[in-house]
Formats: sequence, structure tokens, C-alpha cells
Amino acid sequence: MFLIPSIRLGTRPSDLPREFPQAISHLILVSHLPAVSINQPLRKSSQIPISVPPPSDVSGSSGELSVRLKPFDQLSPTELERWEEFRGGRPEYRSPFFSVRFSQAVHRVRQDVEVAVVTNGDRPVGFLPLHRIGRRAFPAGRFLNDAHNVISSPDVTIDWFWLLEQLPIASFDFHALVGEDSGSFPEHTCHETVRSFRCEIGEDPVAYLAGLSHNHKTIGRQNQKTRKLAREVGEVTFEFDCRSPELLRQAIQWKRDQYHRTSILDLFVPDWTRQLMEELFSGAGTDLSTRNEPRGILSVLRAGEHIVAMHYGLLEQGLLHYWFPAYDPRFSRYSPGTALFRKILEQAGQNQLNCIDMGYGEQPYKLKQTDAVGEVAQGCLTNSAVYRHYRCAGTHAASILRQVPGKEAFKWMYRKLLPTAGMSKLK
Repeated sequence: MFLIPSIRLGTRPSDLPREFPQAISHLILVSHLPAVSINQPLRKSSQIPISVPPPSDVSGSSGELSVRLKPFDQLSPTELERWEEFRGGRPEYRSPFFSVRFSQAVHRVRQDVEVAVVTNGDRPVGFLPLHRIGRRAFPAGRFLNDAHNVISSPDVTIDWFWLLEQLPIASFDFHALVGEDSGSFPEHTCHETVRSFRCEIGEDPVAYLAGLSHNHKTIGRQNQKTRKLAREVGEVTFEFDCRSPELLRQAIQWKRDQYHRTSILDLFVPDWTRQLMEELFSGAGTDLSTRNEPRGILSVLRAGEHIVAMHYGLLEQGLLHYWFPAYDPRFSRYSPGTALFRKILEQAGQNQLNCIDMGYGEQPYKLKQTDAVGEVAQGCLTNSAVYRHYRCAGTHAASILRQVPGKEAFKWMYRKLLPTAGMSKLK
């Protein structure tokens, strides 16, 4: 059965990585393994010991730490204020996914966000917003959360394995852990690093765009295509901050259509993911006249009477998280997505943008449109050897499959056979 994918891909078996059959079996195992069902408790194992510091070694500047798990809506105003204070003092927490507002919006649409509150005496010193499924924990917002970690005071060191010991969870799964030296994790921890991309616009957007256009032909030549779009379709206009709920729903539908065309998991199948976009966009409970809180923002590019491209992202204090770009495929020859992106850069000064965060993942458009590279970690932290082996098997399989020649055809076949594969990322 392992030769079928290689024949469909037009690739000789000898050209495939030697681990390919093993990767397929791992992939199937990870999709159906009953021993680690989401709702089953994870059993701890002594086969691979975890070094957990005693509480006395995990402390702040003046004492020992303790942890309490609280529903998000039971956090006090003082705790919420401290949360944002910690963000303001540490640049690695600048992403809007670390904000109170993001976790609040997720809780409003899911009603299941909890927060591990780390205290030093009566003083909050750390927060970790999460979802619990059985004894597994995940970042608030699940796979839609593009940046996460414990949000803590800079004078406090919180050991992950100590934190797990204090909470009723056996693992914390992460896919975009930032601000963490993954090299400090024990060798048997299941994790890998992936690149993330951003545009550091700075204080001179005009000079930045000139430099980016010089270094990336995709950006530099886009004006020619945009002028052609204007001649052949209609006058090109751009709206940075469109507040139309109807167009937001259209942008989401365009993105879903793109997911289906490219055989990618449709992130908007669950109702709560679409509701989250609307919640962040509507700004329920927030004042949209201020940029002190993150909010959903829809940018729209038009040619004549046609909408050709849209982007939905999160905006907070000069940082735009580039989240869901989409375009009308009828106008693809004009590269409308790149045209919209360039318009955002052209108006960065008047809209007080100094950074566009493209997030993690090496999609081709990110490589062509950015000038700064970072890293995030993906994997899990756990005191359970059983779950650790399970996760490592999946990571190993995915790593091998990324090296397969013609992987796009295999991905299409895999998505056709298992259309809901990966949906657990959004549970």
C-alpha cells in the first residue's frame, strides 16, 4: 500500500526518503491511536524521568510561588491590569495574542478559557491562558493563536515542568511558543523550531518600502500589475479599515474557498472560529476609537466596482498581525494579494503602523514580502512518557512527509481521503 502514493505522485520509490513508509504508518497511527484519546486521562510513567524543581527553586524576587487555575471571567480587575503590565514591560509579549482582549474574546465564544495564575504571596506574577481537554492543555484560541507563552513578570522564573506538576494537567501542547529558549528544555522534550516572519517598518515607512521593493522583486514589480488592473478592470482604491460585517463574512468565505482549492484544513468549519472573528471585529465591550486594545481590522482592495482582495488581521498599537489574506481568483493574474499588501505598506505612516507580523510558517508569500526572521517552537511539554512518544511520532512523520517529492499532490490525496484530518487542532 505504501507504493500507491509514490505512483500517484509520479515519483520513483527509490527517490522517496527511506523512512517514507514508516512516516505513513506513523501518520495513520497518530490519527487513530485510541490510547491517547482527547478525553482519556494521561498516565504518568517513570520510564523517562522528568527533572522537576521543588517549589523552593521556582521563585520570584522575594518568595515562593503558587498556582491557581481560574475561569477567565473570574479574574479580578487587579489581575487583568497586572497581565497587561507584564506585556508592556517585555517586547516578546507584544503580539496581540498575548493580550487580555484576545483571551477575553475567545472565552466569550467558547466559554472554556481558564487561566493559570501564578502568585508570589498575594501578588500575581504570571498568567497562562489555556483550554483543558481531559488532562491536556492548549493555548487559548487553539490553532488560531499564533503566539503564546506564560506571561510573567521579568523578575520571576517559572519552570514549565514545575507548573505542570502544580496543575491538574499532564501536558501543554504548543505550536507557536515565543520568547522561550527551547534549547533549555530537556533532550527528551518533544519540540522543533520553525521560522516566523515580519516587516520591521520602523519610523520611516517610505524608506522601508523603497528598500523592500529593491530587495524583493515581487514587491518592486507589483505597481506594474496594479496599473494594469486599473486599466483593464477599473480604478484601484484601497480602504485600510473597513467596518462592514458583510464584507468580513465574504472575506471568510473567500478564505474557506482557498482552503478547499489548496487542500488545507478549513479553520472556519467550527462555529466558534467564525464567531471569534466577528467578536474581535465588532469590539464588543471595547472602545474602537482607541488603539490601546487589539481589534479585528478588515482591509479591502477594489478595482472599479469589484472587490479583488481583502485581509483580516489584528491591530494593536502600531503592530498589525497579518492573519487571513484572501482574494478573488478571477483576478489572480494581477496578484491582488500582493497589491493589497503593498497598499498597507504605502499607508503605514498615516495609519501609524511600525510592524507587520506575518506569523510562523514558510508560505512563499512571506519569504517575498518580509525582511525580518525569528523563530517559534512547536511541540509539547509533558510529564507523561506515553503522550510524549505519541507526539514525537507525529512530529517525526510530519517532518519526513515535508521532504517527499510532489508533496502537494500527496496532500491533496490525503485531504480527499481524510477531509476532517487535523480538526482536533480546533476542538
